[in-house]
Amino acid sequence: MFNGKSLAAHPPAPFLFSLKYVRLCRITDKDTHLSTHLPGNGIQQVNLFNYRVLITVTILIIATAVTGILRLNIDTDIVRSLPSGETVISDALEIFSNHPIHDQIAVDITLDKDDPDILVECGTIVKKRLCASNLFSEVGTDKISSLIPDLALFVTANLPVLFSAQELEQDIAPRLEESFINQRFENIIRNLSSLEGIGQSKFITSDPLGFMEPVMARMAMLAPVAGTGMYKGFIFSADNRHILVTARPNNAGTNTASAKQITALLNSVSEELTSLYHPDGISVTLTPVGAYRAALDNESIIRHDVNMALLLSTIGIGLLLFFAFPRPLLGLFALLPALAGSAVSLFLFSLFHSSISIMVLGFGGAIISITVDHGIAYLLFLDRPQKTRGKDASREIRAIGILAVLTTCGAFLTLSFSGFPIFVQLGQFAAMGVFFSFLFVHFIFPRITPSMEPSLKKRKLPLQGMVDKLYNTGKIGGITAALFACIMLFSGQPDFHVDLESMNSVSKETLAADTLFTKVWGNISNKTVLMISEDSTDALQQKNDQVLKKIEADTASKIIESAFVPSMIFPGRKLAAKNFMDWKEFWDSKRVAQLSDQLGKKSIELGFTAESFDQFLELFTSSYTPQDTNLPAKFQKLMGISEKDGKLIQFINIRPGENYDSQSFYDHYGTDGKIFDSPYFSSQLADILFNSFATMLAIIAVSIALLLLLFFASWQLTLITLLPPLFSYICTLGTMKLIGHPLDIPGLMLSIVILGMGIDYSIFFVRAHQRYRDPAHPSFTLVRMAVFMAGASTIIGFGILCLADHSLLRSIGITSLLGIGYSLLGAFLLLPPLLNFYFTRKPSRKNGTDPAIAARVRDRYQLIEAYPRMFARFKLQTDPMFTDLSTLLKQDRERIKTVLDIGCGYGVPGCWCLEYLPNSTVLGVDPNPERVRVATLAMEKRGEILKDAAPDLPILPNPPDLVLLLDMLHYLDNNSVRSLFANCFQVMNNNGLLLARFVIRPDTAPSWSWKLEDFRTQHAGSQAYYRTIDAMGDLMAKAGFHVELKKISDTNKELVWLLGRVKR
Repeated sequence: MFNGKSLAAHPPAPFLFSLKYVRLCRITDKDTHLSTHLPGNGIQQVNLFNYRVLITVTILIIATAVTGILRLNIDTDIVRSLPSGETVISDALEIFSNHPIHDQIAVDITLDKDDPDILVECGTIVKKRLCASNLFSEVGTDKISSLIPDLALFVTANLPVLFSAQELEQDIAPRLEESFINQRFENIIRNLSSLEGIGQSKFITSDPLGFMEPVMARMAMLAPVAGTGMYKGFIFSADNRHILVTARPNNAGTNTASAKQITALLNSVSEELTSLYHPDGISVTLTPVGAYRAALDNESIIRHDVNMALLLSTIGIGLLLFFAFPRPLLGLFALLPALAGSAVSLFLFSLFHSSISIMVLGFGGAIISITVDHGIAYLLFLDRPQKTRGKDASREIRAIGILAVLTTCGAFLTLSFSGFPIFVQLGQFAAMGVFFSFLFVHFIFPRITPSMEPSLKKRKLPLQGMVDKLYNTGKIGGITAALFACIMLFSGQPDFHVDLESMNSVSKETLAADTLFTKVWGNISNKTVLMISEDSTDALQQKNDQVLKKIEADTASKIIESAFVPSMIFPGRKLAAKNFMDWKEFWDSKRVAQLSDQLGKKSIELGFTAESFDQFLELFTSSYTPQDTNLPAKFQKLMGISEKDGKLIQFINIRPGENYDSQSFYDHYGTDGKIFDSPYFSSQLADILFNSFATMLAIIAVSIALLLLLFFASWQLTLITLLPPLFSYICTLGTMKLIGHPLDIPGLMLSIVILGMGIDYSIFFVRAHQRYRDPAHPSFTLVRMAVFMAGASTIIGFGILCLADHSLLRSIGITSLLGIGYSLLGAFLLLPPLLNFYFTRKPSRKNGTDPAIAARVRDRYQLIEAYPRMFARFKLQTDPMFTDLSTLLKQDRERIKTVLDIGCGYGVPGCWCLEYLPNSTVLGVDPNPERVRVATLAMEKRGEILKDAAPDLPILPNPPDLVLLLDMLHYLDNNSVRSLFANCFQVMNNNGLLLARFVIRPDTAPSWSWKLEDFRTQHAGSQAYYRTIDAMGDLMAKAGFHVELKKISDTNKELVWLLGRVKR
């Protein structure tokens, strides 16, 4: 602090008159926990870290992560990740979750020779072992197969209600021909004389002409595959070398604990069969298939990939940090915010979700690389050749990176609207990880590393030189990148491939098993499934009657080739009554008499008694009354009906015909139940995904563009910032086409994330150019290094995912690696020449008439950040200060050469003085470093701004002709104001002006603006001192000034101008 006495007694030497900041003060910082011992001139350095805080934070990170993991269940079911908002998808999901085949396992038993009896023996052993394991609620088809005879008897007893008029003509009329009857009875005699006739007499007498056969044939659609046969209770393949054993596990197919037990059991049974038959040269092979294998494969593959990703990404990023910092071990601490963000994200995620997809955990390795960028930048700013403070490093990173955090979090949160549960989780988990990592850097890191002494040993960093050379490729690099983008643009677009298998991975063994099963037993995906759900049997039968009517019409139109509806055997009341009427109309007296005569003749010829066929002939009498055709409970499972949550659920398999159209089928049958049509499902899923994510990508792109436009308030900077992401999209799609990698579900979804993350690099560079202007600025160098390190660490994280065995993680890795890599490359090659051109252009400013001053002042802020630029614009438009200044300074306009602006803020009044006073220079003083920086940029070469606080003054090269004290005196107490006035008087030229504007408290009740000002002042920890006009004038006069003016502003009665002149 310089007072008048000291300056008068000891005038500074000319060589000391520099515009460098000099301030003598006592340094104390309670937050640093640092102590300095000064024995003589010695200095003792202390530890780099606050270990108490570091240990506490580390314990909290571990505890938070462990708590989150313990609270969450790990979900390995990929099917749950499908969106359920669309009818086609929701129908498929419901059918997947309710269809009996979903959790069922099937075991193919293969023999290398034709020996059905040995296959039956093997099948019997397998069934016994499965039953004895207690892992299955049902094994084999014995229960269902045993119902077939009872069902056949039911059909023969209810033939009059099971045929429509059309079916009577098609299926029954041909069986009344004499030739058919003769052949039929010949077959009956032949069968009775062989083993096949045992137990068939009751069917012969109740249905000698086989009227039930066309009815039972309708059930062929219930068989799992076509072209198979039955032998001794087992289903045989067409070549008689395979039999099929089915079983239903007690637990869901996605239960990996149960899947492990089933796998161990089947391996044990396979070994048993091998030991039993191999000595005889017989090879028996068990090939099980089912959802349990996919679930087990997914879990084992993903667990391997997760562990590999976490380990290798941590090691790779750690090595990168090790070689990038002057103090290598310090760089490893950049992982701490990322780990903290991931731990807190995991804990908070557990508060709102009961489970987390293992895919999201697999993405955790990439999350660490995503959130490490702010930690890297913070430590780079902290690890310098001079002493640094954590708060200063945090301020620099926050100023440059806040917009990057907003765009990244916004992009991830957009996935919450994807409709895919797995990507909803990923978006929430990643957004929280990025956000809390950012908070850790700016609120916790400065307490762990409050300050840092300069490194005692200098270390060469060749990586820094490489990064600088990459950034300084100039026009050559920009043109090269542009040409490469053009080549990629015309190389074609990758194929869009939507397949659920791309979200699932199975082992080679499981894939081989599925291939064998499809080859032997066929592919069930060529059928359309209709699922009907009703509360009661009666309601279900009525619905079946309605569906059957539609199916019969569509079968006639060749829309449907074949289908089975339970109403074909168990018609509802209305349908049964209608069929019975058709039956009676078909069986007129002539047909009944003819049939009776023919059966009578055949019975005599074949040795049957006259009464043998009375039960059958009773069906054609007028006294016959149909039985109740309600569906008995014991036949429900055979009909494809199951009970769940108090509802009856039925599945109808439909084989499409040559005129089948999926959309028309959905429109026609959609009101009857849920539909799954595999080809249509895939095509609709592709359309839904493409439209949904194209829309989301457009929305997030527009949102980011608007956010950039709002933040920069410059359409030019907005376009420049968006250029590298555009470059990335073009090159990524072109590269995917060249390497033959399709644009699949993960790639489509991550396109949003790539935009949100990739634009971060652009934002960092644009903000650095805007803040530091000179690419050679030391802080700009650190930003470049931070961007490269952040990009390299992200590339490491995603690059490791490219090595994953699981197809989904691998696709995430490839797509993200290309997208982020090209974003980083575009930022380094395209932005430097564009930004250099933008920030080095000079706005045209000419000293002219007074009305043009405001425009020239605005030009000075044209390339500065949006807030100070808008502040300057609105201050020039709304503050009457400048009108008053032109009046107050008009008389001395040509004489004023040096202006001292104390509390200059963003420098708007100082810049106005530079334009109004053509030959002047300005020296500004402000305690806020951010305002000092902005004012320095605005003043350019005609001014210099120093960080200092009143009443202290810097050493001045020339005595000022004008001192400005504008709107700041009410922040100083009386003693400070006295000192300030006295210091100003001592350093000013004779005839110099001291111009002050201050506020006075209104006599009336304070307005909302006053209350807001009081709140802001108290919140800042300061106090306001409001004085009267006379009191302020007395303070100025006592300092030696001749007070020439005390004037209340004409436009605002709460503002007062005070003008004092130095007269010696």
